[in-house]
Amino acid sequence: MLEKAIKECSKQGKTMFAFTNQIFESALKAYEMETDLEEILEFYSLVKLGKNLGVAMLPSSLIDYMLETLYKLDRENLIAKAYESGLWFGKCLLLKFPEENVTEKLEGILKKYMWHSLDLTITNRGDAIELNCISPILSEEKTHVISKFIEGAFQAFNYEVVKNSCFRGIISIEFKNWKPRNSS
Repeated sequence: MLEKAIKECSKQGKTMFAFTNQIFESALKAYEMETDLEEILEFYSLVKLGKNLGVAMLPSSLIDYMLETLYKLDRENLIAKAYESGLWFGKCLLLKFPEENVTEKLEGILKKYMWHSLDLTITNRGDAIELNCISPILSEEKTHVISKFIEGAFQAFNYEVVKNSCFRGIISIEFKNWKPRNSS
């Protein structure tokens, strides 16, 4: 670790004292923000991943309006696009995090950065997964879109839907693994 720090100091043209001061200042700022550097780095990596994947940051009210309007006008295509987007996102997670548990990674992303108002749990049961989500603020439209997005992501992880119960603000899906992840 010290060798890495020395190389970084050299690359930045800083003394070790200036470098460690910068690290401590950053850590203290993080604590003042009621977080830590690890969480900030995780958030940054996910924001960067989102940017690379074309994820757009839009106000919730705008997203809700667009979903409500599209759901009325073209529900079938909206749901198909949500599924396709989830499938694509899941495949990107597999490529970006090949050595990690992608279901845990997806759960973290969904909870922390995409739909923070979700009470979401993903439970592994051998070759099956149970996903439950409750949010009193989700509209019927948003609930169905999120459900299909999640189905698509799990399809990328080689899981198929066994049971899906979806109602305004409530999603309960059971998945079964249909082939090992490392066999294509």
